[in-house]
Amino acid sequence: MKKILIIEDDALVRDSVSLSLESAGYVVMEAATCQEGLQRDKYFGASVIISDVVSLENEGGELLRRFCLQSPDIPLITLMGTLSYSDNTQSKTPTAMPMSPHTLHKPFTLDELLDTVQSALAH
Repeated sequence: MKKILIIEDDALVRDSVSLSLESAGYVVMEAATCQEGLQRDKYFGASVIISDVVSLENEGGELLRRFCLQSPDIPLITLMGTLSYSDNTQSKTPTAMPMSPHTLHKPFTLDELLDTVQSALAH
């Protein structure tokens, strides 16, 4: 059974993604921060990591980048969202974000989530 680590600071998004993946038969570990997620993954052993880019920018981009360099066989799926115009920007891409060929743009559908996870696991 494949294990997925979700790093997402928004509890509603994190819970929704987690429930969707568990319903599809995956084992899921949740974390609100990169540091928390990578600490938990020492014992969890994720097959895939799904991480929100805002979480990466705020506190964990460098930490997750180093993890990806040390464990290149674990695919990373990044979640990108659009910030409101009141934030003086339309979107935010962290400068220290690890390169990921697998990206989901919020909002995304269940099918998009599952297709992206399957694609990441295939590589």
